[in-house]
Amino acid sequence: MKTYVFDIDGTICTNTNGNYEEAKPYKERIKFVNKLFDEGNKIKYFTARGSSTGINWYEITKKQLNSWHAKFHELIMQKPEGDIYIDDKAFNCNKWIFPYFDSEITQESNNQEFIFRRPIFEHLETLNKLITDEDIAIKLKKLCTQVKDTFKNQGKIIFAGNGGSFADSQHLAAEFVCKFNSDRVPLPAISLGTNSSNLTAIGNDYGYEYIFSRELKAIGTQKDIVIAFSTSGNSKNIINLINQADALTIPFYIFTGKTGGFLKKYDQSLIKVPSENTAIIQQIHIMLGHLICTNTEQDFIKN
Repeated sequence: MKTYVFDIDGTICTNTNGNYEEAKPYKERIKFVNKLFDEGNKIKYFTARGSSTGINWYEITKKQLNSWHAKFHELIMQKPEGDIYIDDKAFNCNKWIFPYFDSEITQESNNQEFIFRRPIFEHLETLNKLITDEDIAIKLKKLCTQVKDTFKNQGKIIFAGNGGSFADSQHLAAEFVCKFNSDRVPLPAISLGTNSSNLTAIGNDYGYEYIFSRELKAIGTQKDIVIAFSTSGNSKNIINLINQADALTIPFYIFTGKTGGFLKKYDQSLIKVPSENTAIIQQIHIMLGHLICTNTEQDFIKN
């Protein structure tokens, strides 16, 4: 639990420069703060209203917050103690993790820059969570070691994914077979589903949910390692693939989003990106894939 301290004017409502009764709420921002409240965090709102005139705005401000359905623990007419401050005059307001403005507010001000920057800051916020996640760091280090050992033992990486993750699987397989940053020996890697005859035959005869697991059963060995991508963790063909890898005792890792979906039962082999945004999850999947490439190829660079 953290204590979040939110400025009011310019942060959760329009800045009216003294005409506080005319302030209009940023409804999506308030919903977001309410979510933090519901998650058990302590929410404090503060304002400097009346600091230069001596007028007491407490009751009016409290009434406004209530009318905006803003949940909070304290309303303070000065800056209180807290862990995280979000203020329109500080770094964290438009560069923080607020959702988009409501459309009626958006029309009143020029938010083009905000709309452009907001997804980037959401991405950065996910990276901040990622970089402090010790569980992910430990699993990535273990995965990199297993990938190196796989190549040294004459095994291969077998990638799999659907849609954008299918493209990522091909992308990463190419990085290993060709090269990433440095000239070195080609390293064996494939992406399941790239043989369109296999894909259509298995899909037609057995069902789309078996396109990866049947290929793995045909070509996988215990020397190999499977790396699968599923942003939701609920893709049936990826679930079947991992179940098949487990049955064949082929080592595997799964990259997913925040929850892990149905694949969370394989928690020891699950690398979960702390986001529910599919685009951000995919972007970070490919970034982590590149980190594995960088780490691995150092052991195979020509002298």
